[in-house]
Amino acid sequence: MGKATGNQEELELEVKEEVTNEEKQLERQAQMAEKNAKQQLDAMKKVEITIPDDPLNPNDSVVPVGYNGIFYTIPRGVPTMVPEAIADIWRDSYNRTRVANQRIEDSTRKEVKIM
Repeated sequence: MGKATGNQEELELEVKEEVTNEEKQLERQAQMAEKNAKQQLDAMKKVEITIPDDPLNPNDSVVPVGYNGIFYTIPRGVPTMVPEAIADIWRDSYNRTRVANQRIEDSTRKEVKIM
């Protein structure tokens, strides 16, 4: 009986070591992907963007914009040079937000009909 328990403990230890090794390998892969994303951003053409102030959130002085795990914290109201992909991501987000806000505003103006 003691021998079976010993074998079980050894097996559990082996499984824990395998999981730890697998976690380390995944962490290394994530670090490499992040490094590759950073290298891609560094190699990109830089463009200037100015993110407007948000009158509804006056204390919101920066906007985080991410690309494959790399985040740029862009100050509002200040012309800032960023990789083109970061500018594209922000513009897309800004345009989608404007469209959504317009839909909300339009829906509040519609007359409600009760049937």
